[in-house]
Amino acid sequence: MEEERRKDVRVNISFPVECKDLPSRRYFYTVSKDLSPEGIRIIHHDFLAEGKLLRLNLNLISKVIGLKAKVVWCNKERFSERYYAGLKFVEIEKEKKEEISQLLNKIYNS
Repeated sequence: MEEERRKDVRVNISFPVECKDLPSRRYFYTVSKDLSPEGIRIIHHDFLAEGKLLRLNLNLISKVIGLKAKVVWCNKERFSERYYAGLKFVEIEKEKKEEISQLLNKIYNS
């Protein structure tokens, strides 16, 4: 049995995400499937290699939060041509992590 490694609450939430592939600087747009203060799951039409670095702009309810993230896993969605990718935030400032936590607590507790 695989042990759960997440420390924080993960909330199912869908919102627009602007991504920039590093180092190529190629932009693409996608949507989230869920979010935690530690990371995000997105849907994308292309495979994203494990370890790939991305610059994200999360278009949250009240503001846009810019973050750097690393692809932890990427799996093809069953019966579809899309992929789910799990991203872990890297070099995240404490303030941004707290903003995400506060938003998720509002959603989770409502």
